[in-house]
Parts: sequence; structure tokens; C-alpha cells
Amino acid sequence: MYRSGNVRLANTIFKCFYTYLMFYVTISASQNVTSDASASVEPQQPSLASVREVVELTVPVALRPNDINDYREIVLQPYSNTRIHLSNYSKNAGDQVGYALVQLHAFEYNVTLSYNSSIVDGGHLSGQNVGLLMYGDGDLYAFNLNTHQPVWVSLVLMLYNRSAPVPGGCNLEFPVEISPVLNLTLTPEIIIVDTPAAAVAKPFQGTPNACGKARLEYESYYYIMPTHDFSQRAYFAAINKLISYANAKVQGRQNALHAPLLLNRHTYGRLTGRGMVFVTAVIDPVHRGFALYVPTHTYSCKPFIEPAGCYGLNIPYRVLAIILTIIAVLEVIMGYLPLVVKCSASLGFLAVVGTVEALNTLDKPLAHEWLITCLVGGAIVGAVVGLLLGLYAPVAGKIFCSMLTGYMICLTLFGMINGNFYTLRNVSWYIALGGVLIGAVLNITLPIILITRSVIFGTVFIFYGVNTIVGARLDYPLRHFVRRLYVENYERVHSDPALDENDFVALAAFAIIMLVALFLRSRYQSDEVQGDYSRFDIPCQRGPANGDDEDRIERSTVIAADDTAAYQRFVNEQPIITRWTNGDDDVFESPESNSRFYRLLKRNARR
Repeated sequence: MYRSGNVRLANTIFKCFYTYLMFYVTISASQNVTSDASASVEPQQPSLASVREVVELTVPVALRPNDINDYREIVLQPYSNTRIHLSNYSKNAGDQVGYALVQLHAFEYNVTLSYNSSIVDGGHLSGQNVGLLMYGDGDLYAFNLNTHQPVWVSLVLMLYNRSAPVPGGCNLEFPVEISPVLNLTLTPEIIIVDTPAAAVAKPFQGTPNACGKARLEYESYYYIMPTHDFSQRAYFAAINKLISYANAKVQGRQNALHAPLLLNRHTYGRLTGRGMVFVTAVIDPVHRGFALYVPTHTYSCKPFIEPAGCYGLNIPYRVLAIILTIIAVLEVIMGYLPLVVKCSASLGFLAVVGTVEALNTLDKPLAHEWLITCLVGGAIVGAVVGLLLGLYAPVAGKIFCSMLTGYMICLTLFGMINGNFYTLRNVSWYIALGGVLIGAVLNITLPIILITRSVIFGTVFIFYGVNTIVGARLDYPLRHFVRRLYVENYERVHSDPALDENDFVALAAFAIIMLVALFLRSRYQSDEVQGDYSRFDIPCQRGPANGDDEDRIERSTVIAADDTAAYQRFVNEQPIITRWTNGDDDVFESPESNSRFYRLLKRNARR
């Protein structure tokens, strides 16, 4: 009994120990699983308050009213809240300062500027170019809500005198009651800049905010950045070009165009590969005060997302332009295209020009589908008419070809001189009249200097082909010509005609290609050069006298001594006698026999 009781006691102790051991193992395993699971969970973002920094803007003793009084560039760390403290306002500003405008300009990313240490509705503005007004010492807060990206920003302190109007004091666009920022909208074709209404200075506000009764004036300025310069330094430098009224007057350009009935809306044409800065100055002529809104900036492309679009690197368009340029160069050198092809192409494009002018009389924007349908239909009709003229009335076809060339020359010159030439009254008639005059001059002079329409026809395609290859803006007048059909109030769009380095490269390349092509045409062309007419018999076309093909003896750029056609044109188709000398022998023959004799000598020389 005693031994059996001991055995039972030992078994009981062992079972208790085993149970405790298994319980301990189970608890330990569950704790490890829990710790592993908690370790695998991504840590939460730190609170904005925990990473707050302080930047101080100081009102100087020798303050400069209506100008920059403090400027610095800093980096906002990822997901941070930076406190901006304005100091010495009450000490140094005195009675001569009406308010301070603190501006925050961010490079590439958006930031938020707030009156409160946390983002509250109606107390903050977000964007790349923001600013808020302050009337004394205090704090603003700059938020960088990008979780992984630090943002370079510039802080600017502007002080305005007591008579300066309040920019954005009567705005209805932004949540903050006084929002001195511009509303910029970027569309595929244009840039729209809206200026919120301003209020008169506080000392002159009889009503709560004097909105709707102030006689304020607005001036809009813009600055164009260098081509293909998307650097941070260029960005901040461009902002500073328009930061003050004096800088805007000297280094900016004023845009006096505005949308009908919307005096504070200004539109601009997009410049591929460039950035633009805009600012609006509000002037109170009664109390002689002025102030500037916060300058705003945009690129006309996406340099940090699609850089190829900023350089005009559209591969399909460039390949097509290269092919057309090669064909046009061969046309200039060889003149191999028959007249029916040239007439069809010229009349087709001339019909497109007429269709655009006809649709423009409707005076309303058209949908892209309707516009493409009308233009394609006009081109087809014009091509058919050109084909018929080339077959049955080649002289009329050549005249229309010259008129179209003159029209394109006038259109390009108008666009290079004045980017907004459609604001001129009846400018379409002036361009058409200039095209007719230039076409008439070409019809008269081309036969004399022996440059056929092969040269003119090829030159037009070379000009636009080289422009597309280089990525220049020389074709802008042509695009400007069509955009007014589908962009509302496009005649009010401000377009800068200034040429950049890409345009000069395109012009230089065009000049070099034409010089080489003309040299090859005059030096290495074959004996039988096809000119304005086709080598095939064309119905209703009078053949040349004496059975000789006029084009087979015509030279392109130099009047040869045996060129019968040139001699006859100089004397209005009257035959003349030429004198040839060979040593002591004088030979007097008619032009036709001279020409035949000279060709015979050349063939014998080759043998």
C-alpha cells in the first residue's frame, strides 16, 4: 500500500509538471507569433507635429515697401510640418506697412500653406505657388504631405504700404477669404490664367470689404523661361523675375488681351519645351497704391513625366517628316513629279485653306469630328479639281500653285512678326491679297530666271519637314490658322512670336539643304530636265514650235548660251539670231539649230 501510494503520488507530480510545461510552451509560442505579426505590420506615419521645424522671416529695419524684404530657399522634409514665424513686424513696420504677403514657391511638387498648425477647411491653400496675408507677428505652417519626397521651396516676404489694394480680397474661387493667388488652368492647346477680384486697402473700405465698388485696374505680365531648362535654379530665377512690380515691368511682358466680358481672364498659347511664369498687378488709381498677386508657373509639357514631349521627339511624325523631306529634295533636284500631282496637292491644300476661312465665319468653336470631316472633304474636292486642271488647263494649275505659295509666305511672315495677327481686322483678306500679289510675281519672274515650280513645290515641303524634324515652331502660324476653329475666343489668345534656338537651327538647316539642292540641280542634272510640264502628252495643251520639246532644252538656274527658251522669253517669243565663233570661223544660225548643234557637241564629247 505504501509503495502504491508513492507511485500514485509520483505520477500525479509528473502529470502536473508535464501539464505546466506544455502550458508554458504554448504561451511562449503564442507570444512569439504575436510579436512576429506585430513586427510584420508596417509602422504608422509619424505625426506632423513630431517633425516640425521652425523658419523665421524677419521684417528688416530698413524695410522696402512693395518689394522683397526677406528671401530664402529651404527643403521641406517628407511628410513634415514646418512653422514659419514672422518677427519684428510690429517693431519695424510701423504705420507705413499695410500688410505682409508670405509666398511659398515649391519646385515640382505641391505643398500646403496654412494659418493653423493642422489642416482646417477654409484656412489653407495648396499648390506649387501659394501665399497668405499677415497683419502682424505670427506663424504660418508649411506642410509637405509627400511621404517619401523632400521638396525644395523658396520663402518670400513681401511688404506693401497702407494704400496698396488687397489682392484676392474679393475672391470667390478659393476657400480662404483673402486668397492672393492666381487660378491657372492648363489645356492641351492654351493656358488660362484667372485673377480673383481684389479689394481696396483696409483704410478705405467703407463697406465690410468694399467688393464690387472699387475702381481697380489690373495688368497681366508673363515671363518665358529658356528653352529646355527645367532645372530648379531656372525655376526660382524665373519666379523672381516677376516677384515685384518693378521686376515685372522691366523683365516681363504685358498681355493686354483678355476674354470678352472677362477682364481678369487671360489666355496664352503653349510653347513646347518652355516654362512660363504669370503675375497680375492690381492698381488703385484713386489712392495711388498697387500690389502683386503671387506669381504662378507652369510648363507647357511634362518634363518630369514625359520628357520626350518637351523636345518634340514624336518618332512617327519625325519619320514621316524625314521621308517627305527626302522626296521634296529629290523634287527640287530632279523635278520628277508630273504637273498633275503638283496641281492636285496644291489645289487640295488651297481648298483646305478656303474651308478654314469659310468655317471661321460661323464664329463658334467646332467639334473635332466635324472639323476633320469638313477639312478632309475640302481637301478631296480640291485634289479632284487640281487633277482636272493639271490634265486640261495646266496654265491655270500653275497659277494656283503660285498663289498658294504666296499665301504660305504671307502667313509665315505675319506669324513671325506678330503672334496675335488674327486680332487685326480683316487680316485674312490682307494675307489673301498678299498671296495673290506674290503669286503674280512668281508667275512673271519664274520663267525669266528659269526656276520651275518643282523648286517652289519642293521648297514648301522642305521648310515644314525640317521644322518637324528639329522640333521648331516655324509652323506655328499654320497651326494658329486652324486652332481658331475649335478653341473658343482663340483670337484673344496671346501668342509670343519670338524665335528660339530651335527655330534658328531649323532656318539654318533649311537654308543649307536648299543651297545644296539648288547646286545639285544646276550642276549635275541630266540633259533632259522635266520642268513644269509632264513628259506625257497632255490633252488640250499646245505643243512647242518646230516639234521641239521646250522642257528638254530648258535649264533651271543659269541661262545657258544655247538656251532657246530663255532667249525667246526675253524678247516676247520673237526669234533672234545668235553668233557663235570657233577660232577664225564665224557661224550665224538660228537659236533652234544652235541648240541642236550644241547638244550634238556634248554627246560627241562624252564618247
